[in-house]
Amino acid sequence: MSDNLPPYAALVTHPVNDFDHWRVGFDGDEPSRRAAGMVGQHINRAEDDPNLITLFLALSDLDKAKAFAESADLAETMETFGVTAPPVIRWMQPVRESVIWDRQLPAFILHHRVADFDTWLDGYDGAAGLQTSRGIIGHAANRWVDDPSMVTIYHQAESFDTLRAFLTDPELQTTMQAAGVISTPETTFQTGGWAKFY
Repeated sequence: MSDNLPPYAALVTHPVNDFDHWRVGFDGDEPSRRAAGMVGQHINRAEDDPNLITLFLALSDLDKAKAFAESADLAETMETFGVTAPPVIRWMQPVRESVIWDRQLPAFILHHRVADFDTWLDGYDGAAGLQTSRGIIGHAANRWVDDPSMVTIYHQAESFDTLRAFLTDPELQTTMQAAGVISTPETTFQTGGWAKFY
C-alpha cells in the first residue's frame, strides 16, 4: 500500500467476547465495508488481551465511512457477533506506510502530540536508519483528522522485546524531543495481521 496511500483511514478499537466468532461477522460484513468506501483492513489483537481488537481500515471516502460507522445495520452486526462495548474510532490521514501485510507480527500503536507536524515528519523520516538498526521492520504514520497535532505511529518487529527496547532507546528519546513531540506517548502492544486489500 505504500505506493498509493489511501486519503483517509479509521483506527477502530473495541472488545469482543470471542475473536473467532467476531471474525465470522467481520468477514461476512465485507460487502458493507466496500460499499462504505473501505479499501483494506489490518487487524490487531492486544498483547495482554487477544479479544481487544484494533482495526486499521483504509478509506477512499471519509463521509461514507462515518455514515457507516453510525448505521443501525453495523450496530446490529457488532452486537450479534460479540462486540461488548462501543468502539473508539480515530479518523486519520495516512502519511507514511511501509507495513508488512502478509504475516502476523508483534507491533505497537503509539499516539502522541507534536508541536509542528511538518517538523515532526521530517524528524520521523530522518529516523529511518535508527528504526532499521533497532529491528523495526514495518512502520506507518498517520495524522488525526480532528486534531492535526496528534499523530499515530505503527511499528512492527520480530518480537515484543525488540519493540520495548526500541521505545526505551535513549537515541529515540532524543530524536523525538528534537522532532517536537510534546506529550507522553500512549502506547499499546499488539499482534497484527489478518490483512486484506479490497
